[in-house]
Amino acid sequence: MQPRYAIFALFLLTAFICPGQTVQAGDKPVEIVFSTFMPTSYGYLVQPLQEFMTQVEQETGGKVKFKFFHSGQLYKGKQEFAALERGEIDMAAPNDLYLTGIVPETGISNLPFMWETPASMQKSLDAGLWSLGINDKFAQHNVVVLGTAAGGPYQIYAKGFQVTGPADIKGKKWGVSGSTASKAIELLGGSPTTMSSGELYLALQRKTIDGCTRPLITGLGRKLYEVVDNISVTNMAYFTCVLAINKEKWESLPKDVQKVMIKAGKQRDKRQLAMLEAFMQDAIRQYKDKGVNVHKASAEELAQFKEKMIPVQKWWLTKVKDGKKYIDFIKAHH
Repeated sequence: MQPRYAIFALFLLTAFICPGQTVQAGDKPVEIVFSTFMPTSYGYLVQPLQEFMTQVEQETGGKVKFKFFHSGQLYKGKQEFAALERGEIDMAAPNDLYLTGIVPETGISNLPFMWETPASMQKSLDAGLWSLGINDKFAQHNVVVLGTAAGGPYQIYAKGFQVTGPADIKGKKWGVSGSTASKAIELLGGSPTTMSSGELYLALQRKTIDGCTRPLITGLGRKLYEVVDNISVTNMAYFTCVLAINKEKWESLPKDVQKVMIKAGKQRDKRQLAMLEAFMQDAIRQYKDKGVNVHKASAEELAQFKEKMIPVQKWWLTKVKDGKKYIDFIKAHH
């Protein structure tokens, strides 16, 4: 090569390489596809996920780039975990209500009256509730758990009557979200029907059901305030919102990136709790403003509910072989 051509080639090379960089495929940001069935209107559930992604991108110095899909754009709630296991998506925040058929132990959060407040539930989760075996079972499904956060308590919605104790459940028809809630209503003398949140409005409007059990966020999102006139705040049961990543994707990430993601995952759990607590106060105000009577259960009323719900725990233990250790752990950490 003649001198003038060598100088020109050197100029081209240096023009496209910044100081300290090397032209390697590894310089391209790692792309992580994050999918959630939840809409962005579910603020306290989705915003902490968005903050998690922003934190990871910033603290890894651009090594990671997320592609975020929400509102079931890729998969619906019941489809997400299988897609995550197969690696069709990299990350998700599945609801444990959809996971009890895969990992039955996740149903611990649905047992009635295990916790009095979201903070008490989060205390159990932070202390290592899922480390008793649930995380290991997720790993067997090619999924790594990076965080577990209280998703919110279920309350009791009713049309034409108020629920102040177990006797008010009896003889009524109820829309519920799973087998544990169904068993609880059955033990209280009610008639449960499992249905999706999207079915509740018409069912209440047409008097197919007399009431339902759902979190406050569902009632607002589905406009149940238009078809019910009473809500009883009992914190009857909970759900857990999981922050999870495909195991193969996780193992492909550099250790420094993993460290950042673990840190950001814990921050997401704390952030969701804070937003949930603020949301619950505002949601109760919204219901009152819309003309719904909100009854906050007294300690005496809750004690009556808890006593009636003891058989639900016994029933659950027949379904989950090592369930007792989870119940005992909660009693010691809440």
